[in-house]
Amino acid sequence: MNHLQQRSQRNTHQWAAICLGICALPLATLAGCGDRNHKPEIGQAPAGPTRVETVTVTRQDLAQSIEMSGTIEGDETVDLYAKVGGFLEEITVDIGDRVEAGQVLARLSIPEMAKELDHQQASFKSAQAMVQQTEAGIRQAEARIASGEAAVDEAKTQRSEKEATHRLRQAEFERTKELVDSGSLLAKKLDEAKFNLEAAAAALKSADARIRSAEAELVAVKLDVEKARFDSASAESRVTVAIADLEKTKTMNEYATIRAPFAGLVTKRMVDPGAFIQPAEGNSGAKPLLTVTATSVVRLRIDLPMDEVQWLDRGDRAVFGRINALPGETVPGTVTRYSSTLDPTSRTMRVEIDLPNADHRLSPGYYGYVTLILNEFKDVPTVPSSAVMTDDEGLFVYVLEGSTCKRRAVTTNFADGAIVGIASGLAGGETVVRSGGGQLSDGQQVATANSPDGSSP
Repeated sequence: MNHLQQRSQRNTHQWAAICLGICALPLATLAGCGDRNHKPEIGQAPAGPTRVETVTVTRQDLAQSIEMSGTIEGDETVDLYAKVGGFLEEITVDIGDRVEAGQVLARLSIPEMAKELDHQQASFKSAQAMVQQTEAGIRQAEARIASGEAAVDEAKTQRSEKEATHRLRQAEFERTKELVDSGSLLAKKLDEAKFNLEAAAAALKSADARIRSAEAELVAVKLDVEKARFDSASAESRVTVAIADLEKTKTMNEYATIRAPFAGLVTKRMVDPGAFIQPAEGNSGAKPLLTVTATSVVRLRIDLPMDEVQWLDRGDRAVFGRINALPGETVPGTVTRYSSTLDPTSRTMRVEIDLPNADHRLSPGYYGYVTLILNEFKDVPTVPSSAVMTDDEGLFVYVLEGSTCKRRAVTTNFADGAIVGIASGLAGGETVVRSGGGQLSDGQQVATANSPDGSSP
């Protein structure tokens, strides 16, 4: 079942209750009229067909609406505070001025923050210099590594030479010993060979020591490189911290400039140049400098009674008129949003209607009346409310077919006390009994009130 059918049923039930009260008396009167077949006394003239008033069913557009008072408010309204404390150096706007988003509205003077900014910039430069210094140390240490590796290679080469000399001396010693033992050489030759062998062994040991020394030096240089790299990382961290501190100080310094958060109208100004402005952060005693309200779109706020909430939908049409400051003007709009809950005190629901206001003719505070169209019915059959009756079977009307009235069940979707919208049962163009239906029964012969001879309408 769609929403319109639900509304139609609600209207039908509402109208049924109304009609039940309206029709009770005529029905009671009808019940007391006695048997319709009762014959008149001798000498009494027959009463003839019952006279009734009729009306033609017409089709028209209907609207269920409610009129309420409403006040214009800005679409967005903000109080502008200072995040940092300082003296108001200048304020560039006053009440009634229109401002654009991002426009400078006021500036604070904060000398100590300027000094802090200089300090942070100096710290940043110092950290950068330290990074450059450590990077140079890394390059120098890396160069020493190459030199140390070359020294190790050279020491190993020299050892190879000494090792070859040692093998040569060893061979000479063994040959000399054989010759001395055979008596071919004098014994002193063996002593010379032995001395040369010992000298070669000593030179080999010296070469081994130089290798160990060069390798130890290389290890030390590599450790220096690691330390230099650690120092460089530490220096870069200090640069990062310095940048963060500098950016924070710059950001805090930017808070000294108050800008418009959106395009709008300055509606309040609470300070003058030279005044000390307390910071708003963590300070309950801080006061705003300005109030800015967006007015390119304005909000019309009303409080809808609980009885009407059931018909409310987003997109319902509304017309704002009888505006105290704009006599004779009306502004159309639609329901933009509503709270969906009732205020527990007033039993009303907050409803907001956005109204376009590019020409700024509507200002916050304007007062007027809102006609809210809660339900609309296009081209529906309508009859006067007196034509609709009710009984145990439901709502019905009497339709004239010639001079005979026929009972026809109907359902309704609209009622305002004067006319009734027919949801089903009538198509339009039919002739129905407007009044006097409480004296009729289905199939009864009737005459219209404007037919003296009792002929059919």
